[in-house]
Amino acid sequence: MFNYFELNNPTDFKYLLYSAGQDITINGQPARALITNTNLTESRDNKKITTLENIERGFLIDYDNKKWLIVSGDNRYSRHKGIMQRCNNTLIVNVGGILYKVPCIVTNKVNLNIDTTTYISSLDNEIYILVANDSLNSNIKLNDIYKIGQRNYKVRNIDDIGQSGLLYIKLEFSESPQVLPVYSISITNGDTLTTNVETPVQLTIEQKDGDTVLTNPLPMVFVSSNESIAMVDNNGLVSPVSVGEVVISVSIESDPSVNDSISITIEEMPVIETFILELTGSISPDTEIKQNQTKTYTCVKKNSLGVTVEGAQFDFSINPGTTPTSAYVFTVVNDTQCTIKGNSSTYYIDLVATDRADNTLSVTKNIKLRPLF
Repeated sequence: MFNYFELNNPTDFKYLLYSAGQDITINGQPARALITNTNLTESRDNKKITTLENIERGFLIDYDNKKWLIVSGDNRYSRHKGIMQRCNNTLIVNVGGILYKVPCIVTNKVNLNIDTTTYISSLDNEIYILVANDSLNSNIKLNDIYKIGQRNYKVRNIDDIGQSGLLYIKLEFSESPQVLPVYSISITNGDTLTTNVETPVQLTIEQKDGDTVLTNPLPMVFVSSNESIAMVDNNGLVSPVSVGEVVISVSIESDPSVNDSISITIEEMPVIETFILELTGSISPDTEIKQNQTKTYTCVKKNSLGVTVEGAQFDFSINPGTTPTSAYVFTVVNDTQCTIKGNSSTYYIDLVATDRADNTLSVTKNIKLRPLF
């Protein structure tokens, strides 16, 4: 039987890692490792780890749905091995308003034995915790108060030199509670929205600490339940893709449990019907009227398919420009027709027909008043 820690042949080790190893993450990065108990009598919360990836004291391992802290490490035969202990508690560290969950080992022993697990069965007035010595945990300061279990503890001492990569922190029971913000987040556009496939939607977000609205919101994460229907960017701009229903969710980046969502219905782009007016005279050419001649002009309204809209009504008017009104006789016959009689020649007028239901829709015909011969 192979001994994981004495297997020197790199080829044999890679085969064993492939066949008997387990998928883990090391500081959030996927990796594969051999995980064994330290000895037959040791707690299962104390494990040996061997991997091809770099591991050092203070590295955090995700394994077996638990968090583990590397408390010792060694590099031999081009591979890395170490001992990891299960983190049995979590600190909530407030850094600039962002709450971080820091896995930690809680003990009542000052001198932690890296070969055994030294958890305490119940919290005492004086405890010690072990965490990674990293940029996040450097924010833990003397006199900070942290809630561990159901009790609060004040930081009394921090040892950052006893073991490289690790912080040993002494805490004492505190009557004062750890004061943390209580965040909430809401989408203020409503419970539901409807848009079409060509119209994006900008979501508006409100974050609160208790009843106080945050003027400097915390980083957020937006997620679409179906990106084939709609996508959403980091600013909450929803871009429709296809017809359907989608749920857009938003959460505080540092705490996904603080979240809200909205259902959005994506519809087809509405068809905007367009119309045109046609104005024609009773005698061709209808762009001129001879002296003493009368022509009847009829206006019709047509849709984009060229079909005449029944019941359309129009207002008629003359824009004479510099032409005197004595040069023509203009008569409105009904809602669709008018007549113009030419009295004089060598003048120009504009006949205008306007849709009575939509005064933005009109048509103009430029007409020359010309001599009889």
